Amino acid sequence: MKKFNIITIVLLAAATIGANAQGMEDALRYSQRFYVGSARTMAMGNAFTALGGDLGAMGINPASTALYNCCEFSITGGFSWNNTVAGLPEGSLQDVTKTKFNIPSVAAVFSLPTGRDFGLVSYSFGFGMNKVNSFNSRVAFRGQDTGNSLLGNIAAGLEGLDNSYLDADDAFDARIATWQEILAWDTYLIDPFEDYSDSYIGATENIFDDGGLGVDNLMTKNYNRTTGGGMYDIQFNFGLNFNDRLYLGANANITTVNFEDSRYYSEAGPGPDYFQTAFDKMDYSFWQETSGVGANLQLGAIWVPADFLRLGATYTTPTVYELTDTWQETMNATFDANYVEHNAEVYSESPIGSYSYRVKAPSRFTLGAALVFGRGGLISADIERVNYSKMVMTDSNHYADAFEDVNKEIKEYCPSSTIFRLGAEMNIVNDYCLRAGYNCYYYNAPQYHFVSFGIGKRISENSSIDLAFRTSLKDNYTLKPYGDYAFDEDGVPAIVATTANVTSAFRDLMLTYRVKF
Repeated sequence: MKKFNIITIVLLAAATIGANAQGMEDALRYSQRFYVGSARTMAMGNAFTALGGDLGAMGINPASTALYNCCEFSITGGFSWNNTVAGLPEGSLQDVTKTKFNIPSVAAVFSLPTGRDFGLVSYSFGFGMNKVNSFNSRVAFRGQDTGNSLLGNIAAGLEGLDNSYLDADDAFDARIATWQEILAWDTYLIDPFEDYSDSYIGATENIFDDGGLGVDNLMTKNYNRTTGGGMYDIQFNFGLNFNDRLYLGANANITTVNFEDSRYYSEAGPGPDYFQTAFDKMDYSFWQETSGVGANLQLGAIWVPADFLRLGATYTTPTVYELTDTWQETMNATFDANYVEHNAEVYSESPIGSYSYRVKAPSRFTLGAALVFGRGGLISADIERVNYSKMVMTDSNHYADAFEDVNKEIKEYCPSSTIFRLGAEMNIVNDYCLRAGYNCYYYNAPQYHFVSFGIGKRISENSSIDLAFRTSLKDNYTLKPYGDYAFDEDGVPAIVATTANVTSAFRDLMLTYRVKF
């Protein structure tokens, strides 16, 4: 089987209306890490594996704190925003932006000298809270097309299931049908096809003279998805300084997870007279909240073989997350009251669902090197490797049987990833520093490119401020709010679902204040 681009698969799966079952996209969401750090580290592309000496780098290389010969506190705050432009090929584009103020980093380090001139000359204790992922986004489109609909997709997916299961009192608990399918049945948006009890037709589909069925009217479709929340590492750090040449460090990390997902989708036709079911419009909504914690250990080293050269390495153990999803779905339908025996407006909502499970994120290994040009500046580069095929999902009791198919998909579709980070800093007059950086996250094709810029200013002998701006290069992809359906014997879809074109970009503007004491 062809190995599709992993990001394309995840975007399609994550955007699908009503897909609340835990799957590969959830494992990847909580396994990826997009460091923010301080304004200085972000401006330099977070290429700090070999540099250290900044509290924003504590989560990049725990040996960073061992370079301190004093105590320091820093706090970083600013704005993050996601901009998307989306639309159907024949429709107008919707440009939406979601902005959020956040504090991605708060940290402190306490350096204690041993009084020795040789061997262990100092050790340090650090504590930090650093943001490692943001889920802040919004995408929306509105347009018209024909030939397919969400209700046709639902009807096709129910083929072969007797409708007595949909009428059962425990239909939501039985999990024989999806909650979206049950809601569509409860709101008369799908009906039995002719006299069959296991074949269905959507309210937007008409029966043709030859006995076939399909969507032959121009449908207005409206899609909106908003996500929020993020992941933070709470870091407990310990560092050792040997001869001011070799620095070792370790972090015990607790990762907090908060993910919020809200989706809305509607379909409306040109009028009830165009549909044999007297259909007018439908609205569907879905919300989900995910919360939990994970833990890992992180080891790091920085070696300074010469004053102009620094080398660094880190290893992060697999992170095990304990997660709980909570969700609910609703559906509303409107028909022409003159042609239906049921109510003209019908509403149904699911119970609130809850499910606990575990995700094991893969280990990570990073190498870094930096050239230091005295007080003039420096250049730094990192390369990080992570094998996403090592992700594993289990239920809350550590049993993988419930996720057997998902774990097979992970091994088949999720390749290793290489992450490059580059950074540079140049000192200029009057205690000012200029900075620039670049990130590239590679999967089986280049994905997620970031460029960043910044400036630093020493306020006094013991304090300074840093300002940084980071933006992703625009990413283009296609989004389907529901899947293709009515597959033939060869597995080829007879009906291709609505497809929107999306352009997306993520940006951050951060300010850091640092003080030594």
